[in-house]
Amino acid sequence: MNRRIWSTEEKTVIVLEIIRGDESMAAICTRHGVSASQAYRWQEQFLAGGRAALVDRRGRKGRDPVEDENRQLKELVGQQALVIEAQKKLAGVLPRR
Repeated sequence: MNRRIWSTEEKTVIVLEIIRGDESMAAICTRHGVSASQAYRWQEQFLAGGRAALVDRRGRKGRDPVEDENRQLKELVGQQALVIEAQKKLAGVLPRR
């Protein structure tokens, strides 16, 4: 049995028809010649991609904790460098600008 390779556009059309709900899943699958289990997988992948695209990255939720920690550490290093430079100037180690 030959397996059909579905294009992204074909999958999108089928999934959107299912989401619209104008026809039953069985009718849509029969018309397009795709199994219901495959159509369900495509629908779940489609919805998961949509959920990921809609994540609010402005607030705490959706932020990458590693990126947050890196940003905080870089800020801390910058502050410490300023403190060290100021202490060296006060101690006479660096010429004052």
